Amino acid sequence: MGKGKVLKIYDKKATLENLETGDCLLVSNSKDNSSRVFETYDRSHILPFLGSTTNVVTFEAIFGFYDLLSGSYIALVVESEPYVTTKCLGNTNMVIDNADPCSDTMSWILLLMLVEMRRSKRIIVVPLFKSHKTLSESKQRDEDRYLQLLNLSFSEHNFFYSFTSDITLTQQALTKIQQNKHQHDTIWIRADHRFFWNRELVLDLITNTLDDWIVPFMSAYVEVRTDCVVEDMKFTLLFISRRSRYRQGCRFIKRGIDSNGHPANFVETEQILLLSDGRLSSYVQIRGSIPLKWSSPVHMKYEPVVFIDENKEQSAEWSLKHLKELSCEYCDASNASNILCINLVDNKKDQGKLGVVYKEIIDSNRTKLAPSPLTYVWFDFHHECKQKGKWNNLGKLVSQVDDIFRSQKFFAKSSTGQITSWQVGVIRTNCMDNLDRTNVVQSLFARRSIVFQLDKADKVDLNGAGLMTTPWKNFEVMFKHVWANNANAISLGYAGTGALKVDFTKTGKRTLKGMFNDGVNSMKRYYINNFTDGIKQDAIDIMLGNYKPDISSPSPFGRKASQEGLSTNITKLFAVLLFTFVSLLLFVPFIGLLPEIEPRDGTLTASAAVDHNVNYLRKLLLISLGFTLLVGMYYSFKIVKKGSVLGAKVVIHPELCPESLPNDR
Repeated sequence: MGKGKVLKIYDKKATLENLETGDCLLVSNSKDNSSRVFETYDRSHILPFLGSTTNVVTFEAIFGFYDLLSGSYIALVVESEPYVTTKCLGNTNMVIDNADPCSDTMSWILLLMLVEMRRSKRIIVVPLFKSHKTLSESKQRDEDRYLQLLNLSFSEHNFFYSFTSDITLTQQALTKIQQNKHQHDTIWIRADHRFFWNRELVLDLITNTLDDWIVPFMSAYVEVRTDCVVEDMKFTLLFISRRSRYRQGCRFIKRGIDSNGHPANFVETEQILLLSDGRLSSYVQIRGSIPLKWSSPVHMKYEPVVFIDENKEQSAEWSLKHLKELSCEYCDASNASNILCINLVDNKKDQGKLGVVYKEIIDSNRTKLAPSPLTYVWFDFHHECKQKGKWNNLGKLVSQVDDIFRSQKFFAKSSTGQITSWQVGVIRTNCMDNLDRTNVVQSLFARRSIVFQLDKADKVDLNGAGLMTTPWKNFEVMFKHVWANNANAISLGYAGTGALKVDFTKTGKRTLKGMFNDGVNSMKRYYINNFTDGIKQDAIDIMLGNYKPDISSPSPFGRKASQEGLSTNITKLFAVLLFTFVSLLLFVPFIGLLPEIEPRDGTLTASAAVDHNVNYLRKLLLISLGFTLLVGMYYSFKIVKKGSVLGAKVVIHPELCPESLPNDR
């Protein structure tokens, strides 16, 4: 069920036709227009006369349905590209860099049996029926805004899907499903609900058991490398970072955890090794926001103040839901699990307060998670690594948790499909944003796991140089680039820019160029987080179905009275600076900073007097302009350093699903 699908739009009905199988869905509204009604047809049935079509759209897959103000819309993938494929099997659309798939045919056949996925390149949103409600001018503006937000969100996400493979599942999870005799369930039933991004948008299809039309979409970073060589071993690396749809959003808008135990910026990263002799192994790590109720809303301050909810019992309850889910999702065949939480935040100021509460909550939940072991390690990344040459201190962390890391192991299959190893539990890593520091540390454990996955532990000094690198130079270059690419992709989705510290991820050391790039990205993040993330959050919320437009409700797009527009406040600031400049022009001559404009004793010639006056005015302008710039710089520094009432008014907050802001912000 790949290509050859057509949407035909009629006045009050629509048909979805699979030209390959002959299956057809006839879609219409219920009598009260409260829901959609589906009727199935195949080649043996004749469709009723529907009149003339008004629009015909060829598509590949259904992303979902939306109910906007004027009626029903449908989101369709109209263009995609194969993402895991090979020239050996007749496909010339390679998307894998530096690959020579023909050198390892067995590995590639295994790969295609495991996972076949496509990346959507273009998703469109079109009305499902020609006939729709007539809207007032204001409601039409809202409708247009909803469509703009949907198109914005689709353009900014990397969506992957598959008609034949369980791409939302890790290899271990997929094996457990097969062992539990659920392999005959359809893909959407087996899909991991956390990474099934369009699930809420295809509930109509689920309710009507229209399984053949349901395709799970996953937001992720995916990379495949077929050129991996370690000594005498050749293998393919399939790297997948799956982003959770729960508590999904932007850096300073979505923090902490919700009442269902879902943390913000939760990402599951799996590295799969496919060896040429048919063996397979997989190692999984996760990241996510600190699992308690906290926030840090923007108000122009560079590092917004952290607010920790005073109801610690509620945070502990929500956190326990999260930990139980981890224990359930990341267990072996006997349901044994071992959760290691690594916290990388600073041990001072706001971050330190967060770390203390996090530890208290972990301690209070440890017995409740029994018999699954739960370990908490607080490693102050910045303190340990802030000085030049101190990056090797990361080895302290790896050594500290090495016993747990080894006991968790990894998942592995022999060439005959026999399970030779289960991963018991998972390492959960976080910093404040779960981006830059987290990615550095996760790459260390990923490298260490590969040594064990390839059974090369006896060739690497795991307690010395092997803590930070391996002796296989070509492999190291490839591995570091994969993790740097992953860092940039995850950071782009959550913070709006590429990651920081990628120079260390790529080279194993900090560089001047890397520090300069970090500075540039930090400035970009500051602007994006304050002035564009509110709009991006609205786009995410309507795309996921978190917000459902209601024609009887007032427009959500009216800004609150206290939230003035950016242009208004810039105008005010410009007026203040202009007043300062003019005042200086008027009063500088009276405070003795400049000599008189022209001696009145007639000692200067006419030309000399002109030159004297020009120099005088030039100095007056420079002094006035300089003082005005200093005032502007001081005020800007004050806003960035401490925030302000003006800053709180200027920043753009989400409007569709806003979260309550702390009263003392």
